[in-house]
Amino acid sequence: MRLRFLGAEYNCQWSSVETRDGEVTGKYRGVAWSAKQHSATVAATTPVTLRFMGRAYQTQV
Repeated sequence: MRLRFLGAEYNCQWSSVETRDGEVTGKYRGVAWSAKQHSATVAATTPVTLRFMGRAYQTQV
């Protein structure tokens, strides 16, 4: 994904998270709703060089 902020462009790769519907936890105005359950895997972070007011710094994304 290409991001742009104040004229600076950044490329970012988002990790995907597996989800599955859980059991029905309740009803609201006659409609059943359920919570989603996420996989327990932890996404690896990658260092990214960003710029703020002309100065470069690194952070984990």
